[in-house]
Amino acid sequence: MTHRLAIIIPAYKATFLPAALDSIAMQTCKDFTLYVGDDCSPEPISDIVEQYRDKIELVYKRFDTNLGGKDLVAQWERCIAMSQDEPYIWLFSDDDVMESNCVEELFRQIEKTKGVYNLYHFNVDVIDERGAFKFRNQDYPAVLSAYRFYCGKNSMRLSAFVVENIFSRKVYERFGGFMKYDLAWGSDIATWIVFCGEKGMCTVPHARIKWRQSSQNISPNYSRQIAERKLRADQNLLNWAYQYFGMEPDIYNVNRAIFIYKIHQYKKHVSKECLKEAFTSFFKVHGRKGDWLLIYLFAFLVDGIYFRIRERFYWLYGDIKE
Repeated sequence: MTHRLAIIIPAYKATFLPAALDSIAMQTCKDFTLYVGDDCSPEPISDIVEQYRDKIELVYKRFDTNLGGKDLVAQWERCIAMSQDEPYIWLFSDDDVMESNCVEELFRQIEKTKGVYNLYHFNVDVIDERGAFKFRNQDYPAVLSAYRFYCGKNSMRLSAFVVENIFSRKVYERFGGFMKYDLAWGSDIATWIVFCGEKGMCTVPHARIKWRQSSQNISPNYSRQIAERKLRADQNLLNWAYQYFGMEPDIYNVNRAIFIYKIHQYKKHVSKECLKEAFTSFFKVHGRKGDWLLIYLFAFLVDGIYFRIRERFYWLYGDIKE
């Protein structure tokens, strides 16, 4: 029997996988199939997964080659290709945790909204490596438009990961999978924007995801090579968003504030050539080269001024109320 939900785990790390699988096995609603795609991991993924075969319906596949290290989005997509015809897809992870009523509350919200949304969202708590609560992220409104999501995320009023969103198979197939960015850096953000369409994303109340902040996350990595790849991916996303939201009257001001913040964030970690490339790319798409000096002054010459830019951006563009 095909269930209504496919939970997909692209697996590589074994450290927290038992905790993730425990949380899935404890779901009060079992109307799902779990698919685990082992990305040719050197760790004992198979041994861990086998312990859950009598607890949940699952499909395990070990891939012969490691793909996530080269193209994380491609790894996500080949894991999703393992699934059948479930109408909803949940791309989860090998280190995060879902509360026991998540699947039940998801279907309750889908039924309540008559399935009109292509993207459903859970609010998030952050936990540490031991699973202890650290802090609660800002909750999303009941319905959030694609543009307010973009502004809220980039003003840092909203956090966004991957594991807290469930999307319909129809919208996934309509747009040919995920948006493609290096390191998958920003791929989820652009994809959620596209999947939202004109309807926005709908938040599922009364259940939460616990996202694990640990040394194994890619986010804290600011080696020069990784930082430069991230900056280029951020710039590509910025340019894409400028064109995608071209009808929004304040999109240039929004993106200028984001660009100033990104340059200040990366300037100590990347080469001068990479920074020059970012400026060239920004003005090629956004125009308004007269702002070059203003952006340079704010991003480089006054240390700490980006905090004031960020706070002003937060006040002007971070309002997530619909």
